[in-house]
Amino acid sequence: MLIDAFTEDWIDILIRRASQLPASRKMYLLLDGAFVPGLHRRLPKESKALLFDALPGCSEEAEDVSPFLTAFVPDDRFLKRFLGRCNRWPMVSAIETSETLEQLADRLGGWCLVESDGQRFNFRFPDTRRLSAILKALSPVQCAQITGPAVCWSYIDRTGCWCDLVLPGCDTDIAVQAELDQHQFAFLVMDSAADEILVMLANRGHKVFEHPSRSHALVTSALHAVHTTQLLDSALLDWCEWLWRQRRLHDVSDMRSVFQAWFDEYLRGD
Repeated sequence: MLIDAFTEDWIDILIRRASQLPASRKMYLLLDGAFVPGLHRRLPKESKALLFDALPGCSEEAEDVSPFLTAFVPDDRFLKRFLGRCNRWPMVSAIETSETLEQLADRLGGWCLVESDGQRFNFRFPDTRRLSAILKALSPVQCAQITGPAVCWSYIDRTGCWCDLVLPGCDTDIAVQAELDQHQFAFLVMDSAADEILVMLANRGHKVFEHPSRSHALVTSALHAVHTTQLLDSALLDWCEWLWRQRRLHDVSDMRSVFQAWFDEYLRGD
């Protein structure tokens, strides 16, 4: 599991909010099927929209890991049980918009594959660990294209709580060909660095995913301390491992001195 356990009232919060929506808006769940492959099969075909369906040659295997949308119905008891499968995975968003299920699927489906520097790649916006940075990286025009008339995009964050992204709600056409420039791509690569290090620490036998949000905060802090220092990959991983083992978050003001003390010992081979 990659994030903390969801709070006990996370679905109750959704029910309350969905019940208070004006008639002009609906709430849709965006679920990242990559974390629980085949989960969409438990929903009736008419109640869901698979975002990968718009991709050429989409196979059954691709459908099983596709992000998908379904309307959130407050009094649907099955949906509450169904969502229990998502606990501790970074895969749940709720979008409030005036668009229909099909319109929203077309809008978001245009962002499943993005081009950058002549190459196309899977754009992981349904992964809630990436969502906030993605929307920060996009230009205002691009943000309007991916969110359209939506006024709120909420997601379960690393601590298992709802986090709300308030949106302007623009009546904007969908993207014809989603594209990122080199600066946007580099920003998103940097945002994913801490998660990549956590996987490497797990491969070293550390239980970093027992408390995922805490581990991520520690590794992020470690990376910030060395962002202007050129380290070999092995040294960077050793530094992150050392700080993770300390289980202590330092103030930004003294983190640099903590790193320097560690680095001096590292160079001496202590």
